[in-house]
Amino acid sequence: MTLVRWTIILLPLAALAQSPRFTRGEQEEFLAKAPIVAGSKVPGNLNPLFSYRVTLDDGRKKHYATVEAADGTGPNGRSYRYNLAAYALDKMIGLNMAATAIARIVDGRQTSIMWWVDDVAMDERSRRQQHVEPSDPADWDRQMQAVRVFDELMANEYRSINPEQAMTTSWDNLLISRDWRIWLIDHARTFRTTHTLEDPAGLARCDRQILMLLRKLNRHDFARMLSAYLSPEQLDSLEYRRMLLVQHFDRLIATTGEAAVLYDLPPSHR
Repeated sequence: MTLVRWTIILLPLAALAQSPRFTRGEQEEFLAKAPIVAGSKVPGNLNPLFSYRVTLDDGRKKHYATVEAADGTGPNGRSYRYNLAAYALDKMIGLNMAATAIARIVDGRQTSIMWWVDDVAMDERSRRQQHVEPSDPADWDRQMQAVRVFDELMANEYRSINPEQAMTTSWDNLLISRDWRIWLIDHARTFRTTHTLEDPAGLARCDRQILMLLRKLNRHDFARMLSAYLSPEQLDSLEYRRMLLVQHFDRLIATTGEAAVLYDLPPSHR
């Protein structure tokens, strides 16, 4: 059992911002093995018993992580399993935007533990509220189109495109690093069992590799990689939305041509 020693004062957000870059594999290993030496409430979180920040230290490096312990039985349906499913799905489609997450027992409970993203400048809610414009609008649009595809695929109710929710906390789980790279966190309320796309009209373009992988994936692949986290009904719905996305972009390509629809995310996302 891992015992968390709680702090009274919240640890400063920027204290570890300059930590060196690690590969996803290195992050996964660190999250799985590094001892948890301290914990604190995540700022603004309403239920610290189920979601909180911890400090991990293996004697060579130190880093923050977020622990999610909700198991889906609460009134809002939050579950640590969906963080794990979202990270696995991100890797399956080659997105490389979801923060690294692994399964780990913490204080005797099964949880997901997620890498605390480095070098964060702001979240998307703050960017909108403060009217901060991206340094490279074209690159920003490419990233956001990829986010839209991912959110539609996993039926993410947080980042709703509904104008009434455009300025709410629904967007504080899209983080923006100092170099304007998008990172996605907190997927604990995703993978709804919907058989529709929320806003197909907003899906104007798609990364070439993501669409290629979406065409190749199927229900068997999803079951093989995600059945530990998702129910059969959720897997069926995920496969249905995958087919809808492929059909949507195939229609766009047939109408406007590949050049107008397909693009390539920068190498930093690969």
